[in-house]
Amino acid sequence: MSRRIFPLAAVVLVVVLASCAPDQAASPGATGSPSDSAAPSQPGAPATPSGSASPTPTASPTPDSEIERIVATLGLTDFRFEGDAEYIAQWGVGLLEGSEVRVYEFASEDDFLTYLDSVAPYGITIDDFVRVGLYAVAPTDRGQIDRIRAALA
Repeated sequence: MSRRIFPLAAVVLVVVLASCAPDQAASPGATGSPSDSAAPSQPGAPATPSGSASPTPTASPTPDSEIERIVATLGLTDFRFEGDAEYIAQWGVGLLEGSEVRVYEFASEDDFLTYLDSVAPYGITIDDFVRVGLYAVAPTDRGQIDRIRAALA
């Protein structure tokens, strides 16, 4: 039961925060990014994984990791790894043409399917992800899905 409370709490937090139109000048510019919040900033965007109320950055994996290859292939900027999350081996977020893109690594297909089940109540489906093996890429701008799919093909 507690596993379901965290994603719900994150979504509620996003809805509340999204309803407050922040001033761009006051938003975290050089020292942060809009993705510093615990969940997506656009309705229908894949939810930020739950696990802790505020994700803490983790050490980068070894160079030439699959996530780093995906980030380089897509040309994501300002990419950073985020903290621990349930069902997810590691994940991070970067920017593609100003929109957030999350890159997830799952330990198994079962973990991905369980994660997908956990975010389904928020309207997030498999169509919100581009899959490459045990990796999933989730842009907040769904208009980028075809571009991401082509780049990773």
